[in-house]
Amino acid sequence: MKLWAKIIVLLCLFLGNCVSAEPFKVLVLPVDLFSVCDNYYCFPEVSEIIAEDVINNFNKRGKIISPNLYDVRKKFAEDPALKASAVNTLNRYKNKNSVDFTSTKAVAKAFDAKSVLLINSLVTQQNSKRNVWEVMEVSSAFEAYNSYTMETNVVLTDNVNDVVMWSGKYKKILGDNETRFWAVTSSQAASQLEKMKFYSRDIISKDIAQNITLRFYPKVTKPVVPKSVEKTEQTDFRPNPLGNTNVRLQDDNDYGEIHSETIFDF
Repeated sequence: MKLWAKIIVLLCLFLGNCVSAEPFKVLVLPVDLFSVCDNYYCFPEVSEIIAEDVINNFNKRGKIISPNLYDVRKKFAEDPALKASAVNTLNRYKNKNSVDFTSTKAVAKAFDAKSVLLINSLVTQQNSKRNVWEVMEVSSAFEAYNSYTMETNVVLTDNVNDVVMWSGKYKKILGDNETRFWAVTSSQAASQLEKMKFYSRDIISKDIAQNITLRFYPKVTKPVVPKSVEKTEQTDFRPNPLGNTNVRLQDDNDYGEIHSETIFDF
């Protein structure tokens, strides 16, 4: 009887720990969160489209939870001071590609989240940066043949330690095989929107969600011990579950930030 009692107690403790374990909470903020119908077609901004798909990926898997953008906007609307902090955070990242940890920490705390994911998506051409739909309007007006590249930058912050956990850059060439990106008719404009939705839903949002999930749930692999090891001057190494198992430790302030750059051309 004592043995059975011990087994029952251990099972209760194990199940209790499993039940009490909570998923990580990440607040996803597109830089265009407060933009309302700023383009001629009244299409949602690409950063917003990607953010929605990333949130859906998080909540579908269950390991990471994230509030939807409707609830996020509603909370900001109820607190002007909090909204001001959010605007400062988004403008800083959009215009300077840097993180204001003071403002970001205040926003994260309001949503009971320890991490914030910022998403920015712009089109570049000859040192100029524009909104995707703004580029479409310019191209439509002149029916021009131009080569545009859409860059999407994302950064995941740890607002407990005020460090960057992960950042990524994605590039996509806009236009058809003849580098045309314009929409003279409404149907052509709707077609471009569907292409952006496909790119977001089936490609970039999945990659972002997977990279962030690996930051919280790194894969554990059994190390392979070689039969013979050659001597090398680089003796200061550490394991990295997200990539090469031999990553040089540069200094004491190396937090292991990962920067990925992916180019999509289709």
